Amino acid sequence: MGPWPSCPSWQDMPDSFQRLSFRLLASGAFTLVVAAIFLIGFELGGGGASDSVSGVTSPDSLRVHLLKERDTLRALLAESERQRVILERAAQIDQEATRVLKDELKQAQDARLEVNRELTYLKRLVQTGGKGAIQVYDMRLSQGATPREFLYAFTITQLVQGFGQSTGSVQLTVEGTRDDETLSLGLGDLPSADPKSLSMDFEHFQNFQGSLEIPPDVEPKAIVVNIKPNSNLLLSTSVMLPWELSAQ
Repeated sequence: MGPWPSCPSWQDMPDSFQRLSFRLLASGAFTLVVAAIFLIGFELGGGGASDSVSGVTSPDSLRVHLLKERDTLRALLAESERQRVILERAAQIDQEATRVLKDELKQAQDARLEVNRELTYLKRLVQTGGKGAIQVYDMRLSQGATPREFLYAFTITQLVQGFGQSTGSVQLTVEGTRDDETLSLGLGDLPSADPKSLSMDFEHFQNFQGSLEIPPDVEPKAIVVNIKPNSNLLLSTSVMLPWELSAQ
């Protein structure tokens, strides 16, 4: 056989073929560049790679994280509000307990005072040879229709059972101050007092009630009940009580 024919070189190729080959090579290179750009964009966009690997936080992940923080803050606020309500209620209970204790203490002191008065009356009966004594109790003062009008109510009773009918007069006096000077005002000194006078006529007990108006320049301090019996066998009684308004 004879020798192989030699292949033509690049320079020996026609110009048209050279231009076609160059275009094919350029088109293939462009295709490779586009493919590479697409792959890079796909990776950066998170396709096929997790957030933890790429290191980029997606909008959905950020939204979930913020929602969790919001729910946590709401729970903390709810717990704080619950604690505040508990503390307020505890303070109210403490105030109510203190008020009840004060009321009970006052009632105990009043009861002790009544017992001491009763013992005093009985001692006087023994010393003077009397047969009956009047006790004043349950004095109640309350606000009237105007700032200076006051309502009163109290009860008198016979300490000695079987004494019989007790008659006499009952004098009500307001003790107070005017320009730092003490004064006493009876029902007759108070134009708006109703009734103007009180009298007793009972066997076991008798209730009294009425109204009076204190002058604007007088500061009441106490109220005094004086019992003036018609019989010498019945001891006279005088009781001074502090000016304290009862709860409505």
